[in-house]
Amino acid sequence: MLKTNLFSNPRKLFYFTMATTLVIRLLVAAFLPIIGDEAYFILWARNPDYGYYDHTPMVGWMLTALLSISDHPLWLRLPTVLILTLTGWVIYRLLRDRDPDSAAYAGIFYLLMPVNVIGVLVLTDTPLILWSFLSALAFYQSQRQDSYGWYVLAGLFLGLAFYSKYFAVLLGFTYLFYLLLFVRRGVRPYIGLLLLVLACLPFVILNLVWNYYHCWDNYLFNLFNRTQGTHWSSITLLKYLGWLLYLITPPVLYYIVRQYRQTWRKVTTDKYGIFLLLFLLPILMLLFISTWKSVGLHWLFSFLPMLAMGLVVLLDARQFRICCYFMLPYSMLHVIAIFILLAFSHDIFRNNEGVYQDIVFGFEQQEILAQLKPYLDDYRLATTSYSESALLSYSQRKHVLVLGNGSYHGRQDDLLTDFRKLNGGNIIIFDYNDSVKKYSRYFEKFDVYPMMVKGMKFYYALGQGFKYPRYHTEVLVGVMNSFYKIPDGLPVGACYMFDRYAAE
Repeated sequence: MLKTNLFSNPRKLFYFTMATTLVIRLLVAAFLPIIGDEAYFILWARNPDYGYYDHTPMVGWMLTALLSISDHPLWLRLPTVLILTLTGWVIYRLLRDRDPDSAAYAGIFYLLMPVNVIGVLVLTDTPLILWSFLSALAFYQSQRQDSYGWYVLAGLFLGLAFYSKYFAVLLGFTYLFYLLLFVRRGVRPYIGLLLLVLACLPFVILNLVWNYYHCWDNYLFNLFNRTQGTHWSSITLLKYLGWLLYLITPPVLYYIVRQYRQTWRKVTTDKYGIFLLLFLLPILMLLFISTWKSVGLHWLFSFLPMLAMGLVVLLDARQFRICCYFMLPYSMLHVIAIFILLAFSHDIFRNNEGVYQDIVFGFEQQEILAQLKPYLDDYRLATTSYSESALLSYSQRKHVLVLGNGSYHGRQDDLLTDFRKLNGGNIIIFDYNDSVKKYSRYFEKFDVYPMMVKGMKFYYALGQGFKYPRYHTEVLVGVMNSFYKIPDGLPVGACYMFDRYAAE
């Protein structure tokens, strides 16, 4: 009887879904070890600044506040867990006056998306989802009420979204596109657009100031370093289309394609059509980007609330119910899979050495640190990977430096480590394999030892007498030439890499 009543009452089904998905995320958040990207942002948080190497700093600020209380994974991931639940609830409440059943199914559809059911990671996307959604809601209200105040709020939230991640720019372009093509109300919308831009502008200026005094890190990383060698690729395009199919799901795509001729008309005539546009236009922009660069699944997360709300324009309650019924087992497969992996990953992947080594490192960092502990008073701990250093920094609650060239991303350690101060010192290097011995040339004395953890072999090297001059010539000069090539004519207020190393 309960099951019958639940599935026949969309409102009760929504609240049941909201509660169930909340519990699932809390469980995953509590038992899933901190991953490399999360540990990297925790490293940000332990070194507060108004900018960081890769991105704008919002997630770092959020984590700084949380770390003042606890660094437990569940606590640090709580914003992600709650933001997704809150977003689903707001979708339902906002759409309820239009059609209570469709509103309930829209909220259910959003909450049951696999990336939301098990979405617990605290990443740059966490604050981006919140501020982008609030900005979209404020922009919607600005069109409904023709109010300058809502334009200002839309701009303020957009600025906060920009200070979370640069993808917020796509949302800003969509606002401009909507006002230029669909709004015919005289001059007021354009004054509103100006107010929106002015409200967003302080965040853009603050970001420019930080970059001016920090080697233009964000712009070199996002516009140059991470795009080198890119070219037109059908593989990246097909990958992106696969992500869209995975997120939107076949039933929704079927209904969209079946009535594609009505989509554009409903965008312009239905008051909720604006949300459909706020999803479709960024998706088309990313489609263009995907023809030459790989688009990550997480690039789409902040636009998913707009998809759920926009679908009420295209789907009736019966169609929405069918889509939600598909989503339920679809998402439960993901839930079952992740709990199996959390419970049995050591057994499942024991015969796959590469994967098993990653799993052991992810779950057993305290054991690794325990074996290294006898040396940590006399040696600075280092790894050759930004991800490994970040994870050990989180587990040790102390900075772990990165030795070697590293990669084009995750280079926050360049700001934190001054190798001049390590000259003549001792460094212990943790690594996955014995290739760590190649760093022997940078030390007076260097010994490599194996380390067994849960049946998996790792290595550590004891380096005494760090040779900074050689390291500067062979590593740091190359790092500056590869990752800090500031374009001619771009004014530079300061650059920590040049200030430390260029004169030598």
